Amino acid sequence: MQPMSKNLFANRKGLAAMMLAGSMMAGVVAVQPAMAGDGSVAKAAEALQENELGKAVRYAEDAVESEPRDAARRALLGRTYLRAGRIYSARSALAEAVSLGDNSPRTALMLALAEIGAGNPRAGVSALAMQGNAIPAADRGLAFALAGETARGVEIISADIRIGNNTPKNRQNLAYAFALDGRWREARLMAAQDVPANMLDQRITEWATTSRPDQVGQRVAALVGTELADDQGMPRALALSNFPAPAPAAKPAAPVQMAKAEPVAPAQTASVKPAVVAAPEKPAAKPVVVAALAEPAPVKTAAVPASNAAPQTMQMAVIQPTPAKKAEAKATPVKAAAVTTSAKPVPVKKAAPALPTPGAAGTHIAQLGSYGSESQAQAGWKVFQSRYANLKGQSPVITKANVDGKDYWRVAAGGFDAKGANAMCAAVKAGGHGCLPIAKSTAKADAKVRVAKAD
Repeated sequence: MQPMSKNLFANRKGLAAMMLAGSMMAGVVAVQPAMAGDGSVAKAAEALQENELGKAVRYAEDAVESEPRDAARRALLGRTYLRAGRIYSARSALAEAVSLGDNSPRTALMLALAEIGAGNPRAGVSALAMQGNAIPAADRGLAFALAGETARGVEIISADIRIGNNTPKNRQNLAYAFALDGRWREARLMAAQDVPANMLDQRITEWATTSRPDQVGQRVAALVGTELADDQGMPRALALSNFPAPAPAAKPAAPVQMAKAEPVAPAQTASVKPAVVAAPEKPAAKPVVVAALAEPAPVKTAAVPASNAAPQTMQMAVIQPTPAKKAEAKATPVKAAAVTTSAKPVPVKKAAPALPTPGAAGTHIAQLGSYGSESQAQAGWKVFQSRYANLKGQSPVITKANVDGKDYWRVAAGGFDAKGANAMCAAVKAGGHGCLPIAKSTAKADAKVRVAKAD
């Protein structure tokens, strides 16, 4: 594993703040009421807040040591490990928290990321699937994409945007999912919605530098705003197996009253012939005892991945060719000349999607671009009018938005219903450009809308 440069790591902190880490990782420093009185827990939370990760880990380990079977403390330790870039330790602690009863979406997401970063994407997908839709779509979709199910991740986030959750975080998570899916043009177009033009190349480069399958750990670390650390695993003394659950206390037995013994007359042994006493029979072995002593059947260990397995690279499914059996009779050779280039089908160019006609009043808009000034937005609208005949004579919808303290002007075409906005975006995307269909009410809630004059 090659360490990341300091500049690249510093830049990725901003990426994590906008993307998945922005919502779920924020809960790492929260102290649950059940743990509020614990000094180690409070100190761990304070250290995390100050980004003093070494101290945070020590205090979180102390908290687990004081209450080793407390699920909340195990979860806190796991999330702290993850923030510190210790992927394997995080996986162990979070899995133990789940086994103790923590079924929260936040812990499930952190466990999924740890499993993915440790090279176990299937386990990560299972952790995500167990939560259904409880994990927010932006986080869930990007986690699926990190696990290798990139098309699934893209669809989850896209669907969330289509229903109105058109936020900067959703857009950037979708852009990253596009990049993980190898759709770099779409990734760039989507990222450009919120990333300034002078930083766009840098953002795409950051994603490209960790795109190899063996760099999944670095991708997860960058996503939670940290650097991948050397990890020898969680201390063995803290392993949950060292603290078995106490056996349930048995109910006190009711006092047994002893019956009074009746006086027994002395046996008259003289008149009784001595009987041959047979050797005491051995008690018959019960089936369960025999089964317990029998040699256990071999177990297929491949079905259950070891928790301390070495890091594995994320592998994409490959269809292996089935070796053909040797034919007893020689097959008739096929001449290559039989296949000519003239037989190759000629690709048919698809017709461009029909352009919808804007109306006077509509419920949806089609967002076409984002610019650094209003004058640039006006110029951009003229370009769009020259490309699409249905926009000639129409007024643009220019939306001013503030992202991370910087103003942007988004250009959209209005006057559509939901179907029309989708059709407009389909036509725009067919030409290789970006477009988002958005409900008008969502756009107004997102920023102040100003309608500019048409050409």
